Amino acid sequence: MPALILITRPVDAAKAFAATVQAELGSGADICIAPILEIQLLPDLPDLAPFPTLIFTSAHAVASFARATSARGFTCYTVGRATAEKAMDCGLSPIVGPGTGLDLAKRIVRDAPATPCLHLRGDHVAFDIAKYLNSAGIDTDEATVYRQLSVPLPDAALTRIMQADAVIAPVFSPRSAQLLLDALPKGANLHVAAISDAAAGVFAPDDAVRIEVAQSPDRQSMLACTATLWSRANRLEGRSSPQ
Repeated sequence: MPALILITRPVDAAKAFAATVQAELGSGADICIAPILEIQLLPDLPDLAPFPTLIFTSAHAVASFARATSARGFTCYTVGRATAEKAMDCGLSPIVGPGTGLDLAKRIVRDAPATPCLHLRGDHVAFDIAKYLNSAGIDTDEATVYRQLSVPLPDAALTRIMQADAVIAPVFSPRSAQLLLDALPKGANLHVAAISDAAAGVFAPDDAVRIEVAQSPDRQSMLACTATLWSRANRLEGRSSPQ
């Protein structure tokens, strides 16, 4: 039985990543979409008039912003390319960061844009950009514009996990990594593709057979990391199967 690829991103992102994985690995890839986070966009934004510069560290924040206002006359920073693509689709002209919150904050400090800045964010973040920027002398406020609600793994997904010889789990944040770890049944043969050292660090060495960190914190590198783990797990299972 080929390794199971377990995708636990919020549903729209999970479907998009699953399609990319399927295109890369072909019809032989066994993919289970089982979101453990549900995104709830909040209806209201703060008054944007005082803020010439906006900071986005997720596509969900861009979606919430775009749904709530037609204003687009801002300097705009995004954490990486995927968030930038969403911002461009909404009519913004983003300055694209290198992929992590810390590196984006360093870029903003170097650029010294017009202030105050406003970080539009979810209710959970891996890195506190506003705190970092304020400590560096860049006046920055923040507003929560979406919530990330945890949801349990469905029974059907749990059954597939326990039946699989190996489970390949791409994790895209420390929080989703922790939720996955809490939800997985004991005995799952887990192989983790982590988007960052922070996400990988959630797992103790005995929580997974293998933990790999993507070469860079972006979708293409996560695809490559997932594909490598899948191929390696299938080779190992093939060698250990009775002849």
